[in-house]
Amino acid sequence: MSRRITKTTCLDLDDFGKGIVRIDDTTCFIDNLLPGEEADIETDFKYGKLAKAKAINRYNDSPDRVHPECKYYPNCGGCQLMHLSYEKQLEYKTKKVKELLHKFAKLDVEVYPCIGLENPTRFRNKVQKPVRFDNKKKKIKAGFYQSGTHNLIGVEDCLMETPLSNKISNLLVSLFEKYHFTPYHEDAQFGLIRHILIKTNTNQDQALVTLIVTRSDIKGIKDFAKELMKKIPQVVGVVLNINTRKTNVILGEKDVPVFGHTKIQDMIFDKKFLISTQSFYQVNSHQIETLYGKAIEFAQLKKTDSLLDAYCGTGTIGLCCADKVKDVLGVEIVADAVHDAILNAKINNLTNAHFIKGDATKFILQSDKHFDVIIMDPPRKGSTPEFINAVKRIAPERVVYVSCDPVTLARDLALFKDAYQIEKVQPVDMFPNSMHVETVCCLIKR
Repeated sequence: MSRRITKTTCLDLDDFGKGIVRIDDTTCFIDNLLPGEEADIETDFKYGKLAKAKAINRYNDSPDRVHPECKYYPNCGGCQLMHLSYEKQLEYKTKKVKELLHKFAKLDVEVYPCIGLENPTRFRNKVQKPVRFDNKKKKIKAGFYQSGTHNLIGVEDCLMETPLSNKISNLLVSLFEKYHFTPYHEDAQFGLIRHILIKTNTNQDQALVTLIVTRSDIKGIKDFAKELMKKIPQVVGVVLNINTRKTNVILGEKDVPVFGHTKIQDMIFDKKFLISTQSFYQVNSHQIETLYGKAIEFAQLKKTDSLLDAYCGTGTIGLCCADKVKDVLGVEIVADAVHDAILNAKINNLTNAHFIKGDATKFILQSDKHFDVIIMDPPRKGSTPEFINAVKRIAPERVVYVSCDPVTLARDLALFKDAYQIEKVQPVDMFPNSMHVETVCCLIKR
């Protein structure tokens, strides 16, 4: 392996928030480096190929650089952009969406400025942390993996979490010690506690705690749950999620109630929603109404419209639209999510909203129902050519695409653009201080 040090200047940021530098004919991507900053870059080449590159000395600071508030940054891998001013983070995300749409979809469309938060901290309503034993400090820790590794950084006060989530997380770790609940050993693949999952509502008066464990027969688990709920009354329930798989997948398929409730309740606009361990729910409570408000605005809903909510999850978007249309039909492949969606419609007395379990593509191809509008909110991997072709076949007047990954969004819009005009593109910052961005797109039939 050959090592060299080169003084050079950062040219731009890549899609992951890393600084881009050119050394001879090699493009390098450098953590914690901003455009215009000059630095010594240490590169290691193995068999003629770049193995790794990092900045070992920075000569100047960009005017856009800020001092990160978080004491764990940049070691913790949860955030990538905390050294960049929030105003510039929003500009970066707007530019990122525009450039990716051009690169992968050959679309040169106006991208509206990314909508941010007044305070880009303390926003996450869902937190999941690995639990491990700290061999140096001889105690249990919970936190986040260092970027690109499985080295766990113990985190006691994450600035992206709410104070309630941090309080619960820290108490859980101390209770694990008290009740002798052993953390999972990833390499040896033994131990009890793999992850903790904490969900809170917007008002911070309800929290659901799920322990991802390797078995359900845990001595003292009910006393553990009672003590947790007594010390933090906002915790309304404790659930075990059983995961025996030898993989990095966090949640298993089976949930076992321990004590208290298995769901918490939140509000979006004037609608109530129940949230369980397996429920998908937008993680940024302060931006949900902004995101969904844009989706509803772009859908241009009328009282005579039939709306298809594809990849509907627990029905949050469709139910927020129900008062504005003739009827809503949600389609979702996950049975637990469909069950929650039906329950959410019931508690909101929405009789014009219905949900079915099934593959959205197959449903469209087999159904003879006409839809005026389709709202689609697929997972990070995006949609499929089969689904997009099915949508084009039934030809609704409007399609609203809500995406959490602009790369897969661009790929999918490239398949839509022969039949639909991409009219509006609105990024929304659901994940401040990270490279991630949510995007709402309005598609009008040509």
